[in-house]
Amino acid sequence: MSRWRPSLGALLLVLGLVLGACQSPSTPGLTSPPIPSPEAASAHDAPSLGVADLATLPQDPAFYLAQPGVRAWTLDPARQREMAQRFRQEFFAPWRQEAPSQTREQVRQDFLDFLQGLGYGEDHWPHDRAWLQGLLDYAGLENYPNQGYAGISLGPANLRSLPTRHLLLDGFAHPGQGYAFDNLQQSLMPPNTPLYVVHASRDKAWLLCDSPYGLWWMAADKVARAGPALRQAWKRAPLAALVADHVALNERRGAHLFSAGIGAVFPLVRQDAQGLEVLAAVGRDGQARSRRVRLSRGQARPWPLALSSLALARQAAPMLNQPYGWGGSFGNRDCSALMKDLFTPFGLWLPRNSTEQAHEGGRFMPLGRLEPAERERLLLAQGVPWLTLVWRPGHIMLYLGAYQGRALVLHSLWGLKTSDGQGREGRQVIGRSVITSLHAGEELPHLARPEALLLNRVEGMTLLAPSADLRWSTPDLAVPSVH
Repeated sequence: MSRWRPSLGALLLVLGLVLGACQSPSTPGLTSPPIPSPEAASAHDAPSLGVADLATLPQDPAFYLAQPGVRAWTLDPARQREMAQRFRQEFFAPWRQEAPSQTREQVRQDFLDFLQGLGYGEDHWPHDRAWLQGLLDYAGLENYPNQGYAGISLGPANLRSLPTRHLLLDGFAHPGQGYAFDNLQQSLMPPNTPLYVVHASRDKAWLLCDSPYGLWWMAADKVARAGPALRQAWKRAPLAALVADHVALNERRGAHLFSAGIGAVFPLVRQDAQGLEVLAAVGRDGQARSRRVRLSRGQARPWPLALSSLALARQAAPMLNQPYGWGGSFGNRDCSALMKDLFTPFGLWLPRNSTEQAHEGGRFMPLGRLEPAERERLLLAQGVPWLTLVWRPGHIMLYLGAYQGRALVLHSLWGLKTSDGQGREGRQVIGRSVITSLHAGEELPHLARPEALLLNRVEGMTLLAPSADLRWSTPDLAVPSVH
């Protein structure tokens, strides 16, 4: 996922207008154009059953590692320790902050950027300038910053572009989108992530927080102050990583604290043959308190796990076939969340945005000027399976290696662009994390060509670690299924 921004081409014209009279953020405008029918452009959106790759390519990572001639790799431990050190620096960075990362004008501009893309609410009513002005007034930026303390997230937390739970949709007739794509939703942040709390809305119900995921608004009930003793204890402790989704974290007396999944890390207290004991933060009177939680080895492991192609395949298996979730909507993963969460248990830090992952995750190799066939040839020749990101604008994938002469990728994919006989745009909806080739959907007569083919828009690949740091071997061809 790339951070959504409305077009700014006409922004200077709009900024000359005075925003409308103050209005409650939840109140729809009363002078509305006709609402387009949801069926107008989406009636020809189709489910993914017709995509041949999903019928012919086994959705099991172990299958591809067990192919004749496939070599496995393990990352040099010294290199992995360096990566894990960087991960800790990035993860705990908000607790070293003493000032906001953005000025008041930059934060205000984040509101004004939406003037060219006000969109619709979940009630099908279009937002107007008064709706945006109401949110801007509600934020109270004239006193920015009015906070400035270390915090921690309580439970999975939505990161929002604006201080509201309400939606901003492109439109219910927008091909392949609608309710699944809230342009205010930036990410679902794992529980117990360090924060620097910058600013509070007028009623203190929303907090603007610097986090390892960026500067975004969070509901205040998802944040607690992290005192010096808690911060020191958490920074000094070894970590444990969740290796399963939908893990219920319950304190020793049985009370449920929250649930979390792959991508979350916690301070490790101790471990034994039966499992691990970790610390989880809960809020009491606005302050974070540590609670001890017992987890099995099927739920958590000491962090970081040894990074290898076999270990990544095992970790990826339970993440396959999960629903797509734009910005973490409905607790699901989009393309960049899948990459970030997959590598977190191994101590490899990735930004949250797909473009940043490609350009900051490792050594980026541009491919955009090459012909599509040459792009795939170069990927097959120089890409390291399970350690190479494949990027096209707005989408990120993980290269898994060659199969039947084609490059395979793991990715969370909403759909492929289609066009009917009347030129109307639609989507061949996939909506899941899947293994495909870069030619997925090429057999579809209604696929929009050439732009809908993944390969045709690939612009780069990123090597997450140097090949010199890898130790190669031939795996046992009887690698068991990781399901």
